[in-house]
Formats: sequence, structure tokens, C-alpha cells
Amino acid sequence: MRKQYLGLAMMLSLGVMATVLAAETVRVAVTNGVPQIRVDGIPVRARMFWGAPGSSPLRIGPAGRVISFEFSPTQDEPRHATMHFRFGQSPGEMWLDNIHVQDIDSQLDVVPKCDFTSGRTTLNRDWTVWPTGAKNTVGKVDVAARTGQVGSAALHIELKNPTAGTWPDFHIYHAPNLALKKGHRYRVSFWARAKPARNLTVAFYRPGRVYTYLGGPPGCFASQIKLAAKADVPFVSFPVHMPWPRPGQPVAWTTADRQCQAVLDANPHALLVPRIGMGPPGWWRAAHPDDMMVWDREPVKHADAVVASPTYRHDAAMHLAALVRHLEEKFGGHMAGYHPCGQNTGEWFYQDTWGPALNGYSRASLDAWRRWLGDRYKTDTALRAAWHDPRTRLSDVAIPAPPARRSAPNGLLRDPAREQALIDFAEFQQQMMADCVRALAHAVRSASRGKKLVVFFYGYVFEFGAIHNGPATSGHYALRRVLQCPDIDILCSPISYWDRGLGQSAPAMTAAESVALAGKMWLYEDDTRTYRATGRFPGWQSGADTIQQTNNLLLRNTSQCALRNFGTWWMDLGASGWFDDARMWEQMRRLETLDRALLEHPRAFRPEVAAVIDSASMLRVAYGGDAVTRPGVYEVRRALGRMGTPYGQYLLEDVIAGRVKAKVYVLLNAWCLSASQRRALRDATRGSLCVWCYAPGYLEPDRVRKIANDALTGFQLRPVTPRHSAARPTPSAIQLEMTEPLGQKKRIEPLLAAADARPNETLATYADGSVAVALRKTPDGQSMFVGPPGLTSQLLRIACRRAGVHLFTAVDCNVYRNGPYLVLHAAQDGRLGVDTGSARPLHDILTGKSLGHGPKITLPVHKGDTRVLMIE
Repeated sequence: MRKQYLGLAMMLSLGVMATVLAAETVRVAVTNGVPQIRVDGIPVRARMFWGAPGSSPLRIGPAGRVISFEFSPTQDEPRHATMHFRFGQSPGEMWLDNIHVQDIDSQLDVVPKCDFTSGRTTLNRDWTVWPTGAKNTVGKVDVAARTGQVGSAALHIELKNPTAGTWPDFHIYHAPNLALKKGHRYRVSFWARAKPARNLTVAFYRPGRVYTYLGGPPGCFASQIKLAAKADVPFVSFPVHMPWPRPGQPVAWTTADRQCQAVLDANPHALLVPRIGMGPPGWWRAAHPDDMMVWDREPVKHADAVVASPTYRHDAAMHLAALVRHLEEKFGGHMAGYHPCGQNTGEWFYQDTWGPALNGYSRASLDAWRRWLGDRYKTDTALRAAWHDPRTRLSDVAIPAPPARRSAPNGLLRDPAREQALIDFAEFQQQMMADCVRALAHAVRSASRGKKLVVFFYGYVFEFGAIHNGPATSGHYALRRVLQCPDIDILCSPISYWDRGLGQSAPAMTAAESVALAGKMWLYEDDTRTYRATGRFPGWQSGADTIQQTNNLLLRNTSQCALRNFGTWWMDLGASGWFDDARMWEQMRRLETLDRALLEHPRAFRPEVAAVIDSASMLRVAYGGDAVTRPGVYEVRRALGRMGTPYGQYLLEDVIAGRVKAKVYVLLNAWCLSASQRRALRDATRGSLCVWCYAPGYLEPDRVRKIANDALTGFQLRPVTPRHSAARPTPSAIQLEMTEPLGQKKRIEPLLAAADARPNETLATYADGSVAVALRKTPDGQSMFVGPPGLTSQLLRIACRRAGVHLFTAVDCNVYRNGPYLVLHAAQDGRLGVDTGSARPLHDILTGKSLGHGPKITLPVHKGDTRVLMIE
């Protein structure tokens, strides 16, 4: 049996479809600083497909036609099934007529032929428009005479663009009174017309807090699994139902078993990584009202459980472990790992983080907050000293009030002497989320006997710089706490929704290279809107409209993953066949050469530029602080991606500990540092060039510093109050090819200037003439101070040239490099000059063609082209 396991793993590592059916152990292990997925000890490609059962879209156009399809329900629903029509998210008109659903086996009607000849009577009796009332900003539904199949009446749907720009989930659905039986065949038919042409989606569901898909037009789930298998991608991630019965009731495993078996029916050699929803069922919510989330404003529909609740953690972990044990026993060697998901969109950030409301006002949150403060401060005396409040007591302390959380009395960075309670609450919320993740990870690790992958969404430390309520609202800034968890193999997120389109850089949401330093794998959820995508899911504006555009994006994304040692799954987000095209999977096969080379000779990704983020400083960002963190943390990845050389993303702790060696350190938010941290940071970066962004060293953990001659940056930094934070390049900067302004035309406080910068050191000035950007040599290396939030690729190229960083391009281009491998994703049309840094031969991995010898070559490119090269 052991030989069979080794044979499977070896074949997977060689990119050959396995012919045996079991894997005993699937885990992440580190070789030469590189996390790799290993199947029974053999490293394999960390490439996966994510999909879910769904209905294929139906194309309708100006010429009306009868549409007919058959389906068999995935489950019984004898009383409450419903039929949904969705029309996409673009303006236009549609007409429906003669809707009919029949049980082929019994010849009984499920939906008797609905022809709307009785006008609105049929519409009002059998159909509902969603959303209702003022929330329906796009749709109008009525019955129109003489517009149907044979000149009769038809249901007329008219859609317009929403004035606010955000489309609701507009659809119509049949009253939930349909009877469907598993195993029976049903024929659905109707007449439809659309002007202009569009995709129509039809599906049957069981209503509930989470709607259970029962059937529809034959979908593309199995087809995509088969395409992935042919491209030597046996890992499949997909949603699996988690049974959570009432105490004393039996567990029903049928649905979970059926979901897993559906994948194996499509690919008998698949390795399964099910995504498991951790939201508790309705009965549990009703039984534990104190353990449900509470906001300061109108409650969120279907509020989730409080992650700090011991009751929720215990019950969730217990049921999760039971499911893992069952799947291990039932499917054994097909189970590669488990991916528990919860909170907002399953990604373990607090529900409704992006909205205006503030959470944390449940009884369970209050109890946990008091316990946390008791563990930290021990006594009332210590708490009063830290909070500068002689009246506060551990026994009756409250959650910080919403007005205080929405205030910024001391500028956009919290003053520890006056706002320590808010800083503490921010840290508390991060730790509670992290500890919930750790508890569930331990449940999976134990139930799988330490043999299978444990996967979690967490650590979006760059992405949440865009939150107006403050990044700490998310709960993702205890990344170090999660990285220290021995029970987690893989952390993941979608590719950033900022800068992911054609000609852009597809940045990571996290400090990805610090994840690798901790021995974990980072995985990209590649939910690119391919040319086959339907709907307007997150990131839809940055997708592809043709197969060529799609393949350029997929090549960029997956080759970046290869060079940075990331895993990835291609995600059919709409469950409608986004990746159902063999031409896409051919790109995955073409990149196998690159994957295999890096499996056999793993190389840690160690670029010469390090973008560094500090979680502790992000906890001190006040309400409205996205005026700083959006341009300075979230959007800054665009400039970093375009500067012409690769960069890595790190946590400040790793830099201070000496684990990061770079020629340029871009210290994005080193705003709160203790005296010992400042000394250690100077020691760790000695001899390199440091780019100090916005307000370096402005805070200590217990006070705002009175900044004077600062040994941290080498500049005397002083608060200034120009009318806005925008800065213009000086003539000296223009000579260095820096022509773009920095900052924004809005006032920001605090805002610092380099008071002692000499004219030859000054690269940009604020509107009041004070020095906004300066560069000088210091006893410890070189120092660049950048006061306005945000950076430009031009400014970064100046820093790189001064520090001796090799620039592969002198103009904007998205560059990824590891060892001999170089990936270029063109940011613009034209002839791209490339400096390979070597006179060695160069060839294109994808085409096999020689490109001559370096160091200088020129490539004709169009914006969005992706080239995968090897310097021999």
C-alpha cells in the first residue's frame, strides 16, 4: 500500500494523471525556505480548481424561442421548492411566456403551463419580484398584452442601471410550494425573448437562511473538473454541507457524501479540499441569542455568531471535527484537506466590515472583552493607569461607545494617552478572530490525525487599508498569532480587488513572504472574471472579455504564483462555467514546466525590494483613517508592482528580527515603535535604503512622540499644516525622471515634513513650501522620507537606482522574478526594453523560442501581454 501512495505522489509531481485512488498524507512542508504541498512526502503542484454545482446560463435574444431542458433534483423537497429566474446585471427588456415544469416519471405538473392570459392575476398569485420596495432600484415587472409566444400576453421585465451603481440581486421566483423528488426527471420549458441579447439563469432551490440548490439546466461543474484533470490538476475545492443537528438528534451525512461523490464521479482520481461553512443553523441562533452579533445600527440580516463566544467555538469545533472524521472514514485517501469558512463571505473578517455599522455590542462580546482586559491588566489600578481614567473598573467596563469609535480627536492616528481603550478594543477584536480560527484549525488537525491540509482565509493586512471605519474593524490584524498556529498549512485570499485587471499587477492581500517565512503556504483564490463569466461579482470591472485577455490574466496570475511559491485555485465564482474552456486549461498545462522546475529545485522568493507593514500601527488608525491607509497601504501596491523590479510583502516583526534581507525597505506604516524596536530596525536595515512613509516613529506604544532630530530616519521631522497633502516634484526630482505629483488634495492630520532637508536632498514639496519628500545618505545607509500618503513608481525607481537594485525595465511594467525565471506583464503598448542583467541566452518558456542574448533585449508588447521567460 505504501508503494501505491508513493506512486501516486510521484506521478502527481511529474504532472501525470494518477491511476491509483488513495493518498495517506497531504501536508505542507518546507524545503530551502519554500512551502510545498506534499502528497505522501512527495512535492506536488499547488494548483487546484474550485467549483460548485450550478445552472448553465441560457442565451436569449431578440428572436423569441422555446427553451427546454431536463434535470434531476439533488435532494427531495416535497413542499417548499421554488424556481428562480435571473436576468443578469445590464439594462434591457425580457419577455417570458408558457412556463411549464413537468415530472416526466409521473406525468404530473409541478408548474402548470403559465401563460399570463389572466394578466396580473397569475403574476400576483405565483410569482414574487426580489428585492422589494425601495431596495429594488433596477427592475420593473408587469404583464404586457400581445407580446407573448403567439401574440398572447407575456411577463415583461424591464431593467435599468441603478443610480448608485450597485446592482441588487434582482430576480423573480415562484411561490415556494413546488414538489420535487430526488431521482425523478423533470422537464422545464418556457418561451423567452430579450432585447438586447443576454444570459438568463434558471435554478430550483430549497429556501432557507442558505438556499440549497436543487437543480437547473445541466451545469459545468463536472465538465470543469474533467478539464482540470486533463491539465494534471487533481485538487478540487468545493462547498460541502456541515451537519449541525440539535442535541440528541442523529447526524445526516447524506448531503455531504453526495457533494463529495459528485466530484469523484467527474474525476475518480480527484483529491478533495471541501469548503465547509461554519455558520450555525437557525435553531442554534434562536437558542443562543446572546451569542449572536450585534451592531450599533440597523441589524444585519442573518447576523452571524460571535467568534469570541466560548459556546460557539466549542459547538462549531465539535461539529466540524465530526464531519472531518466522517469524511476521512468515508472517502479516506481522496480527502486532501479541509477549508472551514465563516463570517463575512466565509473569509473570517467580521460580518459587514465594509459597511457603516460597528459590531461588538452583543452580550458574548462584552463578556469576552472583560475577560480579555482582566488577563491583560489584572487589576483596576493597572487598567486606570493605562486608560488614564480613575473611574473605570474591570468588572463593569463597557464596549467603547460608537461615537468614540467614530471619532478622530487627535488626527488619523490614535493618541495612546487619550485613546488607549479604543486601541485595546481594536487589538481584542483581532485576537478573538484569530483565536477562533486557531480553535477550528485544531479541531480539523486532530480529527484528520494530523495527516491532511488545514486551510483558512486570513491575514488581509494590505487589503483592509481601504476600510473607512478603520482597518481594525476587520479582525485580520493578528496575523502573527495565526502564523504561530501549528495546525494551519495554508492561508489564502482572493487576488486583491485593487489592480487586478489587464496591464496591472494582481497583488497579494497579505504579507505573503512573511507567511512563507513562518512555514505556511499562501494561496491565491483566482476568481478572475473570465470571458465566460456571468453576473457582477467582486472584481467584475477588472475581468476579461475575450479568450486571449483571459489567458493573459491567467498566465500572469499563475506564473506569479509559481515564482512566489504560492498555491492557487481557479474559481468558478458564479458556478456557471467561468473556466469551462479547454483553452484556459492549456495555459495551466503550459506552465507545468515552470512549476515542475521549481518543485525539483525550490527557490525561496527573496526580491531586492521589501514592502513592510506593521499590524500594531494599523490598530492605531482612527475613524476615517482610510484617507491615509487607502493610498498608503492599499493602493500603494500599484506603484510597487509597476516599478520594474519585483517586491516582497513582509511583516515588520520579520524585518526587526533580521529575517528579511533587501536593498530597499519600503516601510509603509512604521508609525508606532518602541525605543527598542527603533534600535532593532536601524540595526536590521543598516547598509540599505529605507523609504519611510507618512509618519515614521510618530507614536510610541504609550504616547505621541515629540519628534526632533530623529535617529530613526536621519531627518528632523516636524508637523506641518499645508492646505492639503499633495506634493509637487522639485526640478532636481524632474531631472531624475520623477514628474508625477504625490498625495491628495485633501487635508490630513498629522502630516510631517523634513525640516532639515537641504535643497539638493529635496524631491518634492507641499503647497506651503515645506519638504514633503527627501533623500539623503546617513551613517546607517540611505534614507528617503515620503510625507504624503502613497508612492509612485517613478519615485520608487529613484530609490532603487540609488540603492543598486536591478531594474528589469525603465518604464512601468509588472515584473516577477525568481532565479532564472522572469515574468513580464505589460502595463502599456509599445516596444518594451528589458535589461536581464546577464549576457546569457534568453528564451520564452511558453513558446520555446529563443529571444537572443541579454543583457538588453526589446520586446514588442500590447497592454496585458504576459511573457514567461528563462535566462539560461
